[in-house]
Amino acid sequence: MLHIGPKTLQSKVLLAPMAGHCDLPFRLLCRQLGGVGLASTDLLNVHSLLRGSPKAMKLAATCADDNPLCMQVYGNSADPLPEAGLWAVDHGASIVDINMGCPVDKVAKKHGGSLLLCDVEDTVRLAERMVETITPRTGVPVTAKIRLGWDDDRIVGPDLARRLEQVGIAAITVHGRTTEQFFKGTVRLGGIREVVEAVDAIPVIGNGDIRCAEDAAQMMAMTGCDGVMVARGALGRPWIFREIDARLSGQPIPDPPSRLEWLGIIERHLDLILEYQDERAVLHRLRNGISRYAKGMHGVKRLKDSVRVATCADDIRSALRMVGTPSPPTSQAVMA
Repeated sequence: MLHIGPKTLQSKVLLAPMAGHCDLPFRLLCRQLGGVGLASTDLLNVHSLLRGSPKAMKLAATCADDNPLCMQVYGNSADPLPEAGLWAVDHGASIVDINMGCPVDKVAKKHGGSLLLCDVEDTVRLAERMVETITPRTGVPVTAKIRLGWDDDRIVGPDLARRLEQVGIAAITVHGRTTEQFFKGTVRLGGIREVVEAVDAIPVIGNGDIRCAEDAAQMMAMTGCDGVMVARGALGRPWIFREIDARLSGQPIPDPPSRLEWLGIIERHLDLILEYQDERAVLHRLRNGISRYAKGMHGVKRLKDSVRVATCADDIRSALRMVGTPSPPTSQAVMA
Protein backbone atom coordinates (compact mmCIF):
# COMPACT_ATOMS: atom_id res chain seq x y z
CA MET A 1 0.00 0.00 0.00
CA LEU A 2 1.00 3.62 -0.50
CA HIS A 3 0.16 6.38 1.99
CA ILE A 4 -0.32 9.98 0.82
CA GLY A 5 -1.18 12.08 3.83
CA PRO A 6 -4.21 10.42 5.44
CA LYS A 7 -5.09 8.58 2.22
CA THR A 8 -4.15 4.92 1.83
CA LEU A 9 -3.86 3.59 -1.71
CA GLN A 10 -4.25 -0.14 -2.24
CA SER A 11 -1.65 -0.19 -5.02
CA LYS A 12 1.60 1.67 -5.65
CA VAL A 13 0.73 2.03 -9.34
CA LEU A 14 -0.88 5.31 -10.43
CA LEU A 15 -2.44 6.50 -13.67
CA ALA A 16 -0.86 9.76 -14.81
CA PRO A 17 -2.80 12.90 -15.81
CA MET A 18 -2.32 12.71 -19.58
CA ALA A 19 -3.79 15.50 -21.65
CA GLY A 20 -6.34 14.14 -24.10
CA HIS A 21 -6.47 10.66 -22.65
CA CYS A 22 -7.46 10.50 -18.97
CA ASP A 23 -11.17 11.08 -19.25
CA LEU A 24 -13.68 9.26 -17.06
CA PRO A 25 -14.26 6.29 -19.43
CA PHE A 26 -10.54 5.55 -19.69
CA ARG A 27 -10.00 5.86 -15.94
CA LEU A 28 -12.88 3.47 -15.28
CA LEU A 29 -11.56 1.01 -17.85
CA CYS A 30 -8.14 0.94 -16.20
CA ARG A 31 -9.70 0.56 -12.76
CA GLN A 32 -11.93 -2.31 -13.88
CA LEU A 33 -8.94 -4.21 -15.25
CA GLY A 34 -7.23 -3.94 -11.85
CA GLY A 35 -4.08 -2.69 -10.20
CA VAL A 36 -4.80 1.07 -10.14
CA GLY A 37 -4.04 2.69 -6.80
CA LEU A 38 -4.96 6.21 -7.90
CA ALA A 39 -6.15 7.71 -11.18
CA SER A 40 -5.89 11.34 -12.17
CA THR A 41 -7.96 13.60 -14.34
CA ASP A 42 -6.59 15.39 -17.34
CA LEU A 43 -4.91 18.73 -16.61
CA LEU A 44 -7.53 21.22 -15.41
CA ASN A 45 -7.23 24.92 -16.18
CA VAL A 46 -8.26 26.76 -13.04
CA HIS A 47 -10.09 29.59 -14.80
CA SER A 48 -12.08 27.18 -16.98
CA LEU A 49 -12.87 25.08 -13.94
CA LEU A 50 -14.19 27.94 -11.82
CA ARG A 51 -16.06 29.37 -14.80
CA GLY A 52 -17.76 26.03 -15.35
CA SER A 53 -16.80 25.77 -19.00
CA PRO A 54 -18.26 22.66 -20.71
CA LYS A 55 -14.80 21.37 -21.66
CA ALA A 56 -13.50 21.67 -18.11
CA MET A 57 -16.63 20.01 -16.71
CA LYS A 58 -16.12 17.11 -19.11
CA LEU A 59 -12.48 16.73 -18.07
CA ALA A 60 -13.40 16.84 -14.37
CA ALA A 61 -16.42 14.51 -14.65
CA THR A 62 -16.37 11.62 -12.19
CA CYS A 63 -18.66 9.04 -10.55
CA ALA A 64 -18.80 6.83 -7.47
CA ASP A 65 -16.69 4.09 -9.05
CA ASP A 66 -13.95 6.56 -9.99
CA ASN A 67 -12.25 6.48 -6.61
CA PRO A 68 -9.77 7.37 -5.24
CA LEU A 69 -9.39 10.26 -7.65
CA CYS A 70 -6.73 12.92 -8.07
CA MET A 71 -7.70 16.14 -9.78
CA GLN A 72 -4.71 17.98 -11.22
CA VAL A 73 -4.89 21.76 -11.59
CA TYR A 74 -2.47 24.05 -13.35
CA GLY A 75 -1.76 27.75 -13.20
CA ASN A 76 0.67 30.18 -11.56
CA SER A 77 0.76 32.42 -8.52
CA ALA A 78 -1.48 35.00 -10.21
CA ASP A 79 -4.23 32.40 -10.75
CA PRO A 80 -6.89 31.20 -8.28
CA LEU A 81 -5.34 27.77 -7.70
CA PRO A 82 -6.47 27.46 -4.05
CA GLU A 83 -10.08 28.17 -5.05
CA ALA A 84 -9.83 25.64 -7.86
CA GLY A 85 -8.45 23.11 -5.40
CA LEU A 86 -11.46 23.58 -3.14
CA TRP A 87 -13.74 23.18 -6.16
CA ALA A 88 -11.99 19.90 -6.93
CA VAL A 89 -12.54 18.61 -3.39
CA ASP A 90 -16.21 19.58 -3.54
CA HIS A 91 -16.53 17.64 -6.79
CA GLY A 92 -14.97 14.35 -5.78
CA ALA A 93 -11.19 14.75 -5.51
CA SER A 94 -9.45 12.58 -2.91
CA ILE A 95 -6.17 14.33 -3.71
CA VAL A 96 -5.45 17.69 -5.35
CA ASP A 97 -2.28 17.85 -7.43
CA ILE A 98 -0.42 20.92 -8.68
CA ASN A 99 1.01 20.51 -12.16
CA MET A 100 4.62 21.69 -12.12
CA GLY A 101 5.84 19.51 -14.95
CA CYS A 102 3.83 19.88 -18.16
CA PRO A 103 6.28 20.87 -20.94
CA VAL A 104 3.68 21.76 -23.58
CA ASP A 105 4.04 25.40 -24.70
CA LYS A 106 0.44 26.46 -24.12
CA VAL A 107 0.81 25.41 -20.47
CA ALA A 108 4.49 25.89 -19.68
CA LYS A 109 5.03 29.25 -21.34
CA LYS A 110 1.78 30.94 -20.38
CA HIS A 111 0.00 29.52 -17.38
CA GLY A 112 2.11 27.18 -15.28
CA GLY A 113 3.24 23.60 -15.63
CA SER A 114 7.02 23.47 -15.99
CA LEU A 115 7.13 27.25 -15.84
CA LEU A 116 6.86 26.85 -12.07
CA LEU A 117 10.29 25.19 -12.03
CA CYS A 118 11.88 28.48 -13.03
CA ASP A 119 11.04 30.36 -9.82
CA VAL A 120 11.35 28.05 -6.85
CA GLU A 121 10.61 30.75 -4.26
CA ASP A 122 7.34 31.79 -5.87
CA THR A 123 6.33 28.18 -6.50
CA VAL A 124 6.90 27.18 -2.87
CA ARG A 125 4.78 30.12 -1.70
CA LEU A 126 2.02 29.05 -4.11
CA ALA A 127 2.15 25.48 -2.81
CA GLU A 128 1.97 26.72 0.77
CA ARG A 129 -1.17 28.74 -0.01
CA MET A 130 -2.70 25.67 -1.63
CA VAL A 131 -1.98 23.49 1.39
CA GLU A 132 -3.20 26.08 3.90
CA THR A 133 -6.42 26.65 1.96
CA ILE A 134 -7.31 23.02 1.28
CA THR A 135 -5.94 20.53 3.78
CA PRO A 136 -6.92 21.98 7.20
CA ARG A 137 -10.56 22.48 6.24
CA THR A 138 -11.09 19.38 4.09
CA GLY A 139 -8.48 16.82 5.15
CA VAL A 140 -7.56 16.34 1.49
CA PRO A 141 -3.81 16.24 0.81
CA VAL A 142 -2.14 18.43 -1.79
CA THR A 143 0.59 16.91 -3.96
CA ALA A 144 2.85 18.14 -6.75
CA LYS A 145 4.07 16.69 -10.03
CA ILE A 146 7.44 18.05 -11.12
CA ARG A 147 10.27 17.50 -13.59
CA LEU A 148 13.98 17.52 -12.80
CA GLY A 149 14.29 21.11 -13.97
CA TRP A 150 13.79 23.37 -16.97
CA ASP A 151 17.08 22.29 -18.57
CA ASP A 152 20.43 20.80 -17.55
CA ASP A 153 21.62 24.18 -16.27
CA ARG A 154 18.58 24.54 -14.03
CA ILE A 155 18.12 21.23 -12.17
CA VAL A 156 15.90 22.21 -9.26
CA GLY A 157 13.99 18.99 -8.57
CA PRO A 158 15.74 17.92 -5.35
CA ASP A 159 15.70 21.39 -3.77
CA LEU A 160 12.12 22.06 -4.86
CA ALA A 161 10.92 18.70 -3.50
CA ARG A 162 12.63 19.34 -0.15
CA ARG A 163 11.03 22.75 0.20
CA LEU A 164 7.61 21.56 -0.94
CA GLU A 165 7.68 18.96 1.81
CA GLN A 166 8.48 21.67 4.34
CA VAL A 167 5.32 23.60 3.45
CA GLY A 168 3.04 20.58 3.66
CA ILE A 169 2.96 18.99 0.21
CA ALA A 170 2.03 15.37 0.92
CA ALA A 171 3.75 13.60 -2.01
CA ILE A 172 5.92 14.38 -5.00
CA THR A 173 5.70 12.76 -8.42
CA VAL A 174 8.80 13.35 -10.50
CA HIS A 175 9.16 12.80 -14.22
CA GLY A 176 12.80 11.99 -14.80
CA ARG A 177 13.40 14.48 -17.61
CA THR A 178 13.83 18.23 -17.95
CA THR A 179 11.32 20.46 -19.67
CA GLU A 180 13.79 21.00 -22.51
CA GLN A 181 13.91 17.23 -23.11
CA PHE A 182 10.13 17.10 -23.49
CA PHE A 183 9.67 13.30 -23.94
CA LYS A 184 12.92 12.70 -25.80
CA GLY A 185 15.83 10.62 -24.64
CA THR A 186 15.74 8.22 -21.73
CA VAL A 187 14.28 8.88 -18.31
CA ARG A 188 17.02 9.72 -15.78
CA LEU A 189 16.70 7.31 -12.91
CA GLY A 190 19.60 9.00 -11.14
CA GLY A 191 17.70 12.27 -11.18
CA ILE A 192 14.64 10.62 -9.63
CA ARG A 193 16.88 9.07 -6.97
CA GLU A 194 18.23 12.52 -6.06
CA VAL A 195 14.66 13.75 -5.48
CA VAL A 196 13.94 10.68 -3.33
CA GLU A 197 17.02 11.39 -1.25
CA ALA A 198 16.13 15.06 -0.85
CA VAL A 199 12.90 14.54 1.12
CA ASP A 200 12.55 13.28 4.68
CA ALA A 201 9.26 11.44 4.96
CA ILE A 202 6.81 12.06 2.12
CA PRO A 203 6.49 9.50 -0.69
CA VAL A 204 8.13 10.15 -4.04
CA ILE A 205 6.51 8.58 -7.09
CA GLY A 206 8.63 7.92 -10.16
CA ASN A 207 7.35 8.65 -13.66
CA GLY A 208 8.68 8.19 -17.17
CA ASP A 209 9.31 5.35 -19.65
CA ILE A 210 7.30 2.73 -17.77
CA ARG A 211 6.01 0.43 -20.48
CA CYS A 212 6.00 -2.93 -18.69
CA ALA A 213 6.16 -4.44 -15.22
CA GLU A 214 9.94 -4.82 -15.33
CA ASP A 215 10.39 -1.12 -16.12
CA ALA A 216 8.46 -0.28 -12.94
CA ALA A 217 10.40 -2.76 -10.81
CA GLN A 218 13.70 -1.42 -12.14
CA MET A 219 12.70 2.18 -11.44
CA MET A 220 11.77 1.38 -7.86
CA ALA A 221 14.93 -0.67 -7.29
CA MET A 222 17.30 1.92 -8.76
CA THR A 223 15.71 5.06 -7.33
CA GLY A 224 14.11 3.98 -4.05
CA CYS A 225 10.86 5.66 -5.07
CA ASP A 226 7.70 4.66 -3.23
CA GLY A 227 5.46 4.10 -6.23
CA VAL A 228 5.27 4.53 -9.98
CA MET A 229 3.04 6.59 -12.24
CA VAL A 230 2.22 5.20 -15.68
CA ALA A 231 1.42 7.50 -18.59
CA ARG A 232 1.92 6.59 -22.25
CA GLY A 233 2.57 2.95 -21.33
CA ALA A 234 -1.14 2.60 -20.49
CA LEU A 235 -2.36 3.77 -23.90
CA GLY A 236 -3.54 0.70 -25.76
CA ARG A 237 -2.59 -1.46 -22.75
CA PRO A 238 -4.91 -0.46 -19.90
CA TRP A 239 -4.23 -3.84 -18.23
CA ILE A 240 -0.61 -2.76 -17.52
CA PHE A 241 -1.53 -1.68 -13.99
CA ARG A 242 -2.47 -5.18 -12.85
CA GLU A 243 0.77 -6.52 -14.33
CA ILE A 244 2.89 -3.94 -12.50
CA ASP A 245 0.95 -4.33 -9.26
CA ALA A 246 1.53 -8.08 -9.33
CA ARG A 247 5.24 -7.65 -10.04
CA LEU A 248 5.71 -5.14 -7.23
CA SER A 249 3.73 -7.35 -4.84
CA GLY A 250 5.83 -10.41 -5.63
CA GLN A 251 2.91 -12.19 -7.28
CA PRO A 252 2.88 -13.97 -10.65
CA ILE A 253 2.31 -11.51 -13.47
CA PRO A 254 -1.07 -12.24 -15.12
CA ASP A 255 -1.04 -13.52 -18.67
CA PRO A 256 -1.71 -10.86 -21.29
CA PRO A 257 -5.27 -10.78 -22.60
CA SER A 258 -6.20 -13.42 -25.14
CA ARG A 259 -7.37 -12.21 -28.52
CA LEU A 260 -11.04 -12.42 -27.48
CA GLU A 261 -10.32 -10.71 -24.15
CA TRP A 262 -8.41 -7.98 -25.98
CA LEU A 263 -11.37 -7.35 -28.29
CA GLY A 264 -13.67 -7.34 -25.26
CA ILE A 265 -11.54 -4.67 -23.58
CA ILE A 266 -11.85 -2.41 -26.62
CA GLU A 267 -15.60 -2.97 -26.68
CA ARG A 268 -15.80 -2.25 -22.96
CA HIS A 269 -14.00 1.05 -23.60
CA LEU A 270 -16.57 1.80 -26.30
CA ASP A 271 -19.43 1.04 -23.89
CA LEU A 272 -17.99 3.29 -21.18
CA ILE A 273 -17.56 6.18 -23.60
CA LEU A 274 -21.18 5.80 -24.71
CA GLU A 275 -22.35 5.64 -21.09
CA TYR A 276 -20.57 8.77 -19.92
CA GLN A 277 -20.04 10.79 -23.10
CA ASP A 278 -21.46 10.27 -26.58
CA GLU A 279 -21.03 8.60 -29.94
CA ARG A 280 -18.88 11.41 -31.28
CA ALA A 281 -16.41 10.76 -28.46
CA VAL A 282 -16.39 7.04 -29.33
CA LEU A 283 -15.38 7.79 -32.90
CA HIS A 284 -12.72 10.27 -31.85
CA ARG A 285 -11.12 8.13 -29.13
CA LEU A 286 -11.19 4.76 -30.86
CA ARG A 287 -10.29 5.95 -34.34
CA ASN A 288 -7.24 7.63 -32.86
CA GLY A 289 -6.49 4.86 -30.39
CA ILE A 290 -7.00 1.70 -32.40
CA SER A 291 -3.36 1.58 -33.56
CA ARG A 292 -2.18 1.60 -29.96
CA TYR A 293 -4.62 -1.14 -29.04
CA ALA A 294 -3.55 -3.20 -32.05
CA LYS A 295 0.19 -2.85 -31.49
CA GLY A 296 1.69 -6.31 -31.17
CA MET A 297 -1.53 -8.07 -32.17
CA HIS A 298 -1.22 -9.93 -35.46
CA GLY A 299 -3.76 -10.06 -38.26
CA VAL A 300 -5.81 -7.00 -37.31
CA LYS A 301 -5.21 -4.70 -40.26
CA ARG A 302 -8.83 -5.23 -41.28
CA LEU A 303 -9.96 -4.14 -37.82
CA LYS A 304 -7.82 -0.99 -37.88
CA ASP A 305 -9.07 -0.08 -41.35
CA SER A 306 -12.71 -0.67 -40.35
CA VAL A 307 -12.45 1.41 -37.18
CA ARG A 308 -10.80 4.31 -38.98
CA VAL A 309 -13.66 4.60 -41.49
CA ALA A 310 -16.44 3.89 -39.00
CA THR A 311 -19.28 6.41 -38.98
CA CYS A 312 -21.01 5.23 -35.79
CA ALA A 313 -20.36 3.17 -32.67
CA ASP A 314 -22.19 0.18 -34.11
CA ASP A 315 -19.74 0.10 -37.02
CA ILE A 316 -16.89 -0.28 -34.54
CA ARG A 317 -18.77 -2.88 -32.52
CA SER A 318 -19.45 -4.89 -35.69
CA ALA A 319 -15.79 -4.70 -36.71
CA LEU A 320 -14.67 -5.98 -33.31
CA ARG A 321 -17.07 -8.90 -33.45
CA MET A 322 -16.14 -9.74 -37.03
CA VAL A 323 -12.48 -9.99 -36.11
CA GLY A 324 -13.34 -12.07 -33.07
CA THR A 325 -15.41 -14.60 -35.01
CA PRO A 326 -13.40 -17.71 -35.97
CA SER A 327 -12.96 -18.16 -39.70
CA PRO A 328 -15.06 -20.98 -41.23
CA PRO A 329 -13.08 -24.17 -41.91
CA THR A 330 -11.61 -24.62 -45.36
CA SER A 331 -12.91 -27.32 -47.66
CA GLN A 332 -9.71 -29.30 -47.02
CA ALA A 333 -10.33 -29.14 -43.25
CA VAL A 334 -13.93 -30.25 -43.70
CA MET A 335 -12.87 -33.21 -45.86
CA ALA A 336 -10.24 -34.19 -43.31
